[in-house]
Amino acid sequence: MRVLIMHPWAGLPARRSLYSKLGVATGWSVRLLTTSVWKDEYGKRITASAVPQPGSDLVAVPVALSGNIPLHFFVGRLRRHIAAFDPDLIYIYHEPYAAATFQMLKAARAVSKAPVGVRSAQNLVKRYPAPFRQTERYVYRHSDFAIAVSENVACVLRRKGYSKPIDVIPMPVDLSTFTPAERHCGEPSNALRVGFVGRLVPEKGLDTAIHALAMTDADEAKLEVIGSGPDEARLRTLATEVGVADRVTWRGALERSDVARSYQGMDVIVVPSRPTSSWSEQFGRVVIEAAAAGVPAIVSSSGELPFLVKQIGAGWIAGETDAQQFAGILRRLHSERTELCDAGRLARERVEQSFSDDAIVDSLAATFERSAQVRRGAR
Repeated sequence: MRVLIMHPWAGLPARRSLYSKLGVATGWSVRLLTTSVWKDEYGKRITASAVPQPGSDLVAVPVALSGNIPLHFFVGRLRRHIAAFDPDLIYIYHEPYAAATFQMLKAARAVSKAPVGVRSAQNLVKRYPAPFRQTERYVYRHSDFAIAVSENVACVLRRKGYSKPIDVIPMPVDLSTFTPAERHCGEPSNALRVGFVGRLVPEKGLDTAIHALAMTDADEAKLEVIGSGPDEARLRTLATEVGVADRVTWRGALERSDVARSYQGMDVIVVPSRPTSSWSEQFGRVVIEAAAAGVPAIVSSSGELPFLVKQIGAGWIAGETDAQQFAGILRRLHSERTELCDAGRLARERVEQSFSDDAIVDSLAATFERSAQVRRGAR
């Protein structure tokens, strides 16, 4: 079977590897169509990698408005690329309302009868303005299946009128990149090593973690912050104002491999996100990455985070913006190291079972194979 996957961020080898594994595992011909240059959330320009990977090949197409998730669009001739590959199935790794999704689906319908699927992580019921509302309706009518990253996202699709098959397939984690370090459980001998990984923006809630740190003693917890963003200056000032500046280490934005190594030096991570009127935590990738490294998480009750922790079966949930509750959990874990270590081991086991690349490849293969059996004309 020939599978064409449109993925705006597949130019990164780490994002491409899952689909290469899909090609190797199934023997299918997998082609990734991606943006030649993409600007990530930190403003860094990412050029599509030309390094070959077994199991898939890569076609990079120029894009306008790089970095703008809903508005970017391809300036290359998509119909030509689709017709040349002649796929048996097309999967668009993008939201139904986005311009590139509409563009890709319309091009596919013009030159191919292959079933087309879309992917969504939107867990809020939103009414978009024109032309996004019309784009979303077109995609709902003309796609053949959808993949949602959680049950809540699938419910949002149904509530908004999507009537085609929906499979829930979470985001994967590469277990060869995110690995646990050897940990010694027992009586506490030093401060709890607490990590935060994410953009420094208000909705990620780092200020809640800083206030929580101030409610613990110096020998109970210290905080390592990985990430950058427009809120950094305010957060640094806050740390000074509440008296914990000497207990916070600011690492800045790191490469994926450096983040993976940093997890090995942490005891627990905090994910204190809080929703806004237009956003709620859609998955919680850092929870899965840390769990793969044997590091459990303390999360807020925002969006998908509590469901994710319950699915893993390891971690703790605090109220949104409730610094006192976060602090209470940190104080308990400082003295209960066995509980912390047990949670880390269980987190790794659950990730291996449900979120590994192998598990997600199996799920994708089943969805694609079933969807490919139903031609668009048969519907």
